[in-house]
Amino acid sequence: MKLSVRDMVLVAFFAALMAVGAYISKIWPPDIVPFSLLPLLSMLAGVIIGPRLGALSIVVYILVGLIGVPVFASPPYGGFTYILKPTFGFLISFAVGAYIAGLLVHKKEKPGWGTFLSAMLTSTIVMYVIGLPWMYLVFNFYLGKPFTFMQIITMMSLYMGLDLIKALLAAIVGKTLFERVTKQVTSLQYN
Repeated sequence: MKLSVRDMVLVAFFAALMAVGAYISKIWPPDIVPFSLLPLLSMLAGVIIGPRLGALSIVVYILVGLIGVPVFASPPYGGFTYILKPTFGFLISFAVGAYIAGLLVHKKEKPGWGTFLSAMLTSTIVMYVIGLPWMYLVFNFYLGKPFTFMQIITMMSLYMGLDLIKALLAAIVGKTLFERVTKQVTSLQYN
């Protein structure tokens, strides 16, 4: 994958934005699953800089955390052992979610509200399709805490509701920023 300097800057910017979003999560009272702006930010990454770069920015964020930089939202905040956290599957899902949100928006000539909303909702569903099974596996097979899949879903139900609100917010913010960025790029091409 060949990246221009502009691409690298955009990827680094959104990876840093993810770290800031995780830092804000640290302020929230600790729980099994911290409140997080990361789903919103990952969807915006895919929509604003495109599916490939958006997903790459999330992968960079994850790799920075796995090498030990304390950028994650909950203890131990970084390091390779973070993959054994019940919520690590959601970090992986953010990269997939960014790609899907970006792909659904960028494949349309002039995406409207429906496109943005369906992209964000699809992205959110995919995040849970990846994150919930990871959580189930870690709880049951690593931590030795027997949870049924239904108990995991019940435990996550509050977060699911919040993530639907974040998807709506991401659609609103994403459409606005997408239109402004598209307008800027178009005006630069014709000047």
